[in-house]
Amino acid sequence: MAHMSRTTRIIVAIGALALLGALGLGFALLRPAEEENPWEFLGPADRDVTSLVFDPTTPTTLYAATWLGGVYKSEDGGATWRYLRRSGFRGTSLAIAPTTPATLYFYGDGVYKSADGGETWRAVNRGLKLGEMKWVLALSIDPTNPRVVFAGTDTGVYKSTDGGESWRAVNRGLELKGRNRVSALSVDPTNPRVVFAGTDTGVYKSDDGGETWGRISTRSANALSIDPANPQVIVAAVSDGVIRSADGGATWRAADGLPAKDVSSLLRAPTGVMYVSYWEDCSHLYRSTDGGATWNRVDIIEILLASPLDRCPRGSERTLRLLAVDPTAPATLYASLSLSGLLRSSDGGVSWQPAGLPRSVLSLAQTPSSLYAGTSSGGVYRSDDRGLTWRAASDGLTGFDIFALAVDPTTPTTLYAATDNGVHKSDDGGLTWRAVGLSGQRVRTLAVIPTTPTTLYAGVSYGDEPGVYKSVDGGETWRAIGLPGQRILTLAVDPTTPTTLYAGVREGGVQRSDDGGATWRAVGLPGRSVRALAIHPIEPATLFAGTDDRGENALFRSVDGGATWSESVRTYSSITAVVIDPNAPETVYAASENGGILRSTDGGATWSREKGSSIFRTPLSLLLVTDPAQPPAIYVGTSISGVWRLAIDKARWAPYPSRAAGGSQG
Repeated sequence: MAHMSRTTRIIVAIGALALLGALGLGFALLRPAEEENPWEFLGPADRDVTSLVFDPTTPTTLYAATWLGGVYKSEDGGATWRYLRRSGFRGTSLAIAPTTPATLYFYGDGVYKSADGGETWRAVNRGLKLGEMKWVLALSIDPTNPRVVFAGTDTGVYKSTDGGESWRAVNRGLELKGRNRVSALSVDPTNPRVVFAGTDTGVYKSDDGGETWGRISTRSANALSIDPANPQVIVAAVSDGVIRSADGGATWRAADGLPAKDVSSLLRAPTGVMYVSYWEDCSHLYRSTDGGATWNRVDIIEILLASPLDRCPRGSERTLRLLAVDPTAPATLYASLSLSGLLRSSDGGVSWQPAGLPRSVLSLAQTPSSLYAGTSSGGVYRSDDRGLTWRAASDGLTGFDIFALAVDPTTPTTLYAATDNGVHKSDDGGLTWRAVGLSGQRVRTLAVIPTTPTTLYAGVSYGDEPGVYKSVDGGETWRAIGLPGQRILTLAVDPTTPTTLYAGVREGGVQRSDDGGATWRAVGLPGRSVRALAIHPIEPATLFAGTDDRGENALFRSVDGGATWSESVRTYSSITAVVIDPNAPETVYAASENGGILRSTDGGATWSREKGSSIFRTPLSLLLVTDPAQPPAIYVGTSISGVWRLAIDKARWAPYPSRAAGGSQG
């Protein structure tokens, strides 16, 4: 991920923040595509959450704007989230009308408005010069008249007086030469004709409803806050700390007790308590109880329960970006942390727990009624509506990397999780978990024998004793059975002969056992790291193996149980997952780190690529759902932006420019 300089960082008003360009994608992607991307993003992810707003009349209702996915809504205080609008572009700002909270504005590839609490949206862009601007960085609504809306952009300020139906530039007095982003807008709650703007060239004030502006500070400002109890008090986040004015912006002084460095976010609770966070610091916050005049440091004791502070390295990837304060509970804060999901603190920022689906989804699994997502450091999440909403299913498991999930096919409420600290088991559909073995070992893969589901295999890739392990009592006890010292990346069981087992090994190719793991032999791809395996459900001599090597990678196919292999498709980047359609076994899907999602409909002879799958990067897991009552769909777990879904009938496939060699490898 490309490092971003401070000059490229943009913070979108109080409680509405966006780290622009964090996905390493160019500005050109902001322009509308020629055809709608059929991939649907499920659940707010950490880097995706750029803005969070509360319904002022129903504080348990929250809306989240996301970097890739659009807008999501929670009606239970953030416990579960429902998708409202797909953007497919980089959502940077969200605003809710204080007097009519069913009215919202969102910027993605343009400005959209909802008048029914987010259920429906329509574009309201007339007068906005979208071809000249790259971002709408701030949206602010008149607190007394919801038809008056301001938009701060990278080309100045726009104003609408008819509820977004039309817009016009209101930049008289603003210095617009060169780059001058308007990153923050704030309307005086007692006198809406007074508006403040935070820009690259300073803080500006308007006394005539934004028609004309005068500069009141030359300090570059990316966030502003007006004290509703005393609007003469204004606090601004600047490039080297926080400044405060007690006379409406006529004079300013630096706040006491704060470091003189770049502020990441600035929040004000309805009670007047304020919070500040800094770039490249996820171990401290600062709190003020006197309107921003003085500040005290708050030490963050824990993030995500089991994540110690020594896992919070220096660097912008671990910047804690404050998003919102609960209006009914001023000690309850929401924030985004790049590797740990949307977080919530109920103690003023001292400790933080997950509040939404984290970004990095390492594994996926399904039962007849539910989907499960295993995440990095965030535990397991469960959805009972095909991914529309998610809830935590991680009691006893939060803080671990969930590399694989396995389900007992006869008792779907029994689940197993392969983690970086052994195997865990749930007997109640993921509500609670307990450790059942291999503690301290990094278990990368699990396999349950369908005909005897109390028999499981586990592959350990790192720890005191890597290798293959077996349990015959539902995971309660384990014993080493083979490949000692080998780093096991994946396991696959022959669906017709469950004593036949394949293992993908780091730099050890494919290994096979025909006696339930008692003995093993190498069967191909020597020296390669095999990360993904899939066996044909009817003709088990046919199997696929995906590699994870430096340089060129490929998906290989064997039609003789691994005795010989041929290159099915060359991808250049790692193959992270392979799935065979059980209802049409000639159809094979593969996930490639930089190649997106690939498909073959002729058993691997030729391949095509789903054209929209480049919208996310690094797919780590694949799940094909073929519910007879629903159209078939692919679910993809990614390391960048959570879970995505594609209805198969909406996919757009194009020939993949493979360079398959077709030669054999022993």
